[in-house]
Amino acid sequence: MAASTLSKECLLETVRLFELHGSIRAVSRETGIPRQTFNHRLRAARKAGLLDRVELPEFPDDDIDTDELLDQMGKRFAQRLKREEAQKWFRVKVKKNEPIAIAWVGDPHLGSNGCNVPLLRRDVGLLAGTSNTYAVNMGDTADNWGGRLLRLYAENDVSKQTERKLAQWFLQESGVNWLLWLLGNHDSMDDGFSTYLKTIGGKALPMMDWRAQFIVEFPNGAEFRVDAAHNHKGHSMWNNLHGQERAAHMEEPADLYIAGHHHNWAIKEEEMPDGRKVTLARARGYKWIDSHASRFQFHTHQLGATLLSVINPLTDHPAKRHRIFYDLEDGLDYLEIIRSKYRK
Repeated sequence: MAASTLSKECLLETVRLFELHGSIRAVSRETGIPRQTFNHRLRAARKAGLLDRVELPEFPDDDIDTDELLDQMGKRFAQRLKREEAQKWFRVKVKKNEPIAIAWVGDPHLGSNGCNVPLLRRDVGLLAGTSNTYAVNMGDTADNWGGRLLRLYAENDVSKQTERKLAQWFLQESGVNWLLWLLGNHDSMDDGFSTYLKTIGGKALPMMDWRAQFIVEFPNGAEFRVDAAHNHKGHSMWNNLHGQERAAHMEEPADLYIAGHHHNWAIKEEEMPDGRKVTLARARGYKWIDSHASRFQFHTHQLGATLLSVINPLTDHPAKRHRIFYDLEDGLDYLEIIRSKYRK
């Protein structure tokens, strides 16, 4: 018999028998009603609310009303979209019409046993001690091993805490005039590290995931367009600049396409079919001893840890508007020469 056809009298009698005998098995034994039949009737009585013997409080929902929640989510999405659009080809406004330099600091890997600390400290000193010089961190500030690669922390002499202390020094205490930081794959292996970087530096300068496209603008209207990425899409074993080459031909126009990530360096200048003079570059970074590179027999490059762009807004000659150096000292010397030229 279906539950919907059971009479109220039948259901009440079912409840009475259940409470009298205390169990389905006892009811079946005393009355001869098959267990399956009585269990069916008992479920129907429970569904009808005839077995309720306590009254439970009504608890409020643990969240706001769904319509209000959707309204709030919509507002947050609009704000995120606004930020996303603002980061696309944002403008860095230089206040004076004079040559400047931008250092493209290759992957530091602070705390790694393979980090070339003497070279890093030398370059930090040069950047901190030269006016009109700015810097972009190309990503992978520390090894920050996480996930399945967490075991590799055992190969380093420093802890996560020490890595963070070194990162704070690099960002806030080194004296480098940072323009922005990119966050690379190592920065995101343990999400806590990228959150830490954004917390200590996010209000002072842009902390951008993987890629930044921006325009350096001078008061006289001169502009220099940069597409900087931890790495651009595309790879070739024969061409260290394959990703930058692809971006120059297939993506939005820029004067410089530059990356890090691969622990090698390269520079190429060429004229595009539309007449643009573009520079393609990759900064080597500071991880000199790398078990992965040794295992797969990659050459250990000795130059180009940080590349230096010298941008001159006072000339229209494309070859003189931007020059890039793989040696930091040479680049800073050139900056001083052309600054002296225009001071006369």
